[in-house]
Amino acid sequence: MNKSKLQIFVENMVLTSLTLIKVILMSNLFIKKFKINTNNKNCLILGNSPILEDTINENTAFLENKDLFAVNFFWKSVLFPKIKPKHYVIASTNYWSKNQIPTNKEGRLATFKEIAKIVDWEMYLHVPAIARKNKRWQLELSKNKNIKIVYFNITPVEGFTCISHYFFKKGIGIPRPHNVLIPSIKFAINLKYENIYIIGAEHSWLKELFVGDDNVVYLSQKHFYDKNTAKPDVMYKGHTNEQRNLAEVLMKFVHSFNSYYVLKKYADKNNVKIFNATKDSYIDAFERYKFVN
Repeated sequence: MNKSKLQIFVENMVLTSLTLIKVILMSNLFIKKFKINTNNKNCLILGNSPILEDTINENTAFLENKDLFAVNFFWKSVLFPKIKPKHYVIASTNYWSKNQIPTNKEGRLATFKEIAKIVDWEMYLHVPAIARKNKRWQLELSKNKNIKIVYFNITPVEGFTCISHYFFKKGIGIPRPHNVLIPSIKFAINLKYENIYIIGAEHSWLKELFVGDDNVVYLSQKHFYDKNTAKPDVMYKGHTNEQRNLAEVLMKFVHSFNSYYVLKKYADKNNVKIFNATKDSYIDAFERYKFVN
């Protein structure tokens, strides 16, 4: 049953009110703004799905004349120093959470150690504003002058479109950031690229989701760097040890896919086109792009 206009208005009013509270409590309104010059009219965002490296190797010419965005653990790819992405986005606050399991914390710290070792070109590293409070990871990068750290607010913004778009534009918040592609796309729109292409974003998690005989929800999240070794794992709530039930996991997926529709509307408002060039992707918000072989 379709919602009435009154119901939609009331829902947006509530969501906008909650957003304003979150902005006041969570957003840093005084983040230093970087003037980032875009060399090209087009950009390419690289997700970390299992087919990423094959897609790049089979379509190397497609990377030409595009500014590249890498995310999360892309530094593990041998392609990282070869294609030299201009932007690198890390959105998960788990990198800086005090409540992490120690081994996870060291593993994530390795990301910054390796990035600092590898990068010999100018690169903008985008990280949540919460990272400013943690100094250890910054030490890993301080000796590499090629890396410019760009902080952003990861505050989830919802409600009336006009208010949400204003917050997106001013960097006050982003659509619900349940995965790193969401802030990456928002950055690309704000940087005024005319065309945004996405590869390595299958998002086919539903095929890897199941409930075990122990009544626990498991998900195998495969990436290009662990596609042959990834095993089903438990989904946890934020930085806690509390397990997510099936409804909560599915709702997390809903928020992710809905955020892409929010970004599609924001892109349209800014005359930006978004193309999903990922084969067999579950993302249905963006126009598909097929490589010509």
